[in-house]
Amino acid sequence: MKNIFLKSVAAGIFLIVNFSAYSKGAVALYYISKSSPDKTLQKTEAVFVFNFSAGDNKILKQDIKLSYNSVNKTAVSDSIGSIRIKVKPGRYIFSFFYNKEFFEITTDSISIKPAYQTEVVVNFQSSEHPVIMRKPVIYVYPEKTTEVNIKLDLKGRLDFTYPKYNNGWNFTADPDGTIHQDNKKYHYLFWDGTSNIPDSKINWNEGFIVDKDNLINFFEEKLSQMGLKSNEIEDYITYWCPLMSVNKNNYVHFIFNEEYNEYASLTITPKPDVMFRVFMLWSNADNKTGLKLKEQTIQSFTRTGFSLVEWGGAETVKFDKNSLSAR
Repeated sequence: MKNIFLKSVAAGIFLIVNFSAYSKGAVALYYISKSSPDKTLQKTEAVFVFNFSAGDNKILKQDIKLSYNSVNKTAVSDSIGSIRIKVKPGRYIFSFFYNKEFFEITTDSISIKPAYQTEVVVNFQSSEHPVIMRKPVIYVYPEKTTEVNIKLDLKGRLDFTYPKYNNGWNFTADPDGTIHQDNKKYHYLFWDGTSNIPDSKINWNEGFIVDKDNLINFFEEKLSQMGLKSNEIEDYITYWCPLMSVNKNNYVHFIFNEEYNEYASLTITPKPDVMFRVFMLWSNADNKTGLKLKEQTIQSFTRTGFSLVEWGGAETVKFDKNSLSAR
């Protein structure tokens, strides 16, 4: 927690602005905006006034679940997004919850004096965070040389494609996976872009902590278990391992097929008999080997008929012991 002390010389007022450890950029999750005597209060009374906003300073006028010092309640903010709570003077730790689309906020211990009113600004932050979806590559294996059309519906921004995506990819594919488009040959279709992945939809308690020296063995084992072929595994390892090996440890979590489709879906004509898609979320997990994670179940597939395979990944925010409780 970082405290910044602001002094108003003219008014002789000191304000303590508390910036939460979970603040994003220059936006604090909460801070004390004002604390002053209130002549309407008894010496045994004090009042907190909370002013709530969510994303882009949108004022909240809805139910807020909150707790403080073992008291749990649901309060409705007024027309200007405020909630007034009368308490006894002392120290309080507050927790606020709006909905699953925003992070829960827990304050440090806040002291309030007898017959004082303390105003606190609370800024809920979206639990969705943009990730750069790097090198999703699509392999296409028809039973015979086939004209194929693939359309990508990305819930976000499409950045770079190769070969060029022009309202879809139109190409001819051979059984060995060779793609022919515009008199050129390709081993796969490449794209990357940016999308929002809501933290609430990912079970961050499942996954793997992988030591840098074990990355190759880990991927060889897991990707083979999924059903990827040697050339696909080679492409995967030679792309991701150099990026991930700069960390002593990495957190790894896979999303598969239908879950992946929520962020980037494919429409393929003709429709493949089998389609397998895997997307890896990973982050620095240095010195976090003590985290107790449930080992994630690995999905797999069997190639039959016309098959399509895709893999990609994204580096997320740093994974630490607070991440599990914060998400």
